[in-house]
Amino acid sequence: MSESRGNAPAPEPTEGLAGLFWPVSAMFGTQAVTVIVFLTVPVMATEIAPAFGAEAKDIGVFMSIVFAFAMMLSAASGSLIRRWGAIRSIQIGMSFSAICLLLVLSASLPLLFLAAALVGIGYGPNTPSGAHVLARVTPPRARAFVFSLKQSGAPLGGLIAGLLIPAMVVAVGWQGAIGVSVAIALIAVIALQPLRSTLDDDRDPFAPIGFASPWDALRKLLTNVPLRRLTVVAFCLASIQAIVMTFLMIILVQEVGLGFQLAGAVFAASQAAGVVLRIIMGWFADRALGAKPALVALGIGSSAAFVMLTQLGPGSSVALAAALSIAVGAMSFGWNGVFLAEVVHLAGPDDVGTATGGSLFFIYAGVVLGPIVMSGLVTLSGGFSLPIVGVAIVTTLASLNLLRPHAHSATSRND
Repeated sequence: MSESRGNAPAPEPTEGLAGLFWPVSAMFGTQAVTVIVFLTVPVMATEIAPAFGAEAKDIGVFMSIVFAFAMMLSAASGSLIRRWGAIRSIQIGMSFSAICLLLVLSASLPLLFLAAALVGIGYGPNTPSGAHVLARVTPPRARAFVFSLKQSGAPLGGLIAGLLIPAMVVAVGWQGAIGVSVAIALIAVIALQPLRSTLDDDRDPFAPIGFASPWDALRKLLTNVPLRRLTVVAFCLASIQAIVMTFLMIILVQEVGLGFQLAGAVFAASQAAGVVLRIIMGWFADRALGAKPALVALGIGSSAAFVMLTQLGPGSSVALAAALSIAVGAMSFGWNGVFLAEVVHLAGPDDVGTATGGSLFFIYAGVVLGPIVMSGLVTLSGGFSLPIVGVAIVTTLASLNLLRPHAHSATSRND
């Protein structure tokens, strides 16, 4: 389906890279800001749990609820983008998420979970809209790198949240920290406006808005062998990424015994490592490895780093805690851009928003299930070690499955 207004053809991707600066910068920035918004609550879970009459790991379920509702809205993103344009879709979503985050100020656990649902609804269109913008302006030879650069905004947002939110909690209280996150998001919405006339020129104001069927997306995925195998690996990696974002602060504070602000700094360092590796893996996927080998390497590497995290305990040094946190942060955040670039490659330029939204339905499922399953297994097993090892084994097996010859030949036929 066309993403253009009327019968006008979609613009050709930019041949050089000079014209990418503002589109990539804008999408990079919005990715970072949306992560700051939905990470605000998980980052300060250990500090706010008493006010809500809950344990920190229960507050961690906030992340799962966010992505459960983002998963639903991602399926509708194609029609939203066609109707309003990608930039306007991002602006509406960020504004909605920021305002709904204010419900957390109630110190009510039911309203906190409602806030998570509404923040997720606002987050849903973000990644499909960003993919739509970048697919229009990026030459195929640079696609994995550019998408990885854009997606590196996510760990950058985590880095900022890890440094900023604990500092704000100490300085102005947890309520003030929420206010800071809301203000950042609304400023970003305003900053996007100058780009709308250029980047939303393909919108169709009369296009209908509708929800794509998740079951139809599932059927298409199951019949597409290369995309199915890639998505299984991405599902596992998304689960690890969500678990790290949700529980690393809790592990550092409760299991290792680090101070709240020091744990925030270590968390920020893990996110910074994710920024760097995400960009590096995008470059290697374009220039040397290809998408599948890059995802295999990241799947096995994430699994190994995740298991190493179980070695942390009360006697662990700060240096060891930081090193393992950085390792798991880097490896578990390096895959997103490579995966999204491959989805764009398989979908073609005219169906990017819809295809990305459909694939994100399944990726977000990993983000939803990861923290929930981890929280339940931690309760049953009495610790993080066994659940982490289990997730790592499944991820390794899914990654190795990409090396089967049939996956290669299927990918070649789709090329």
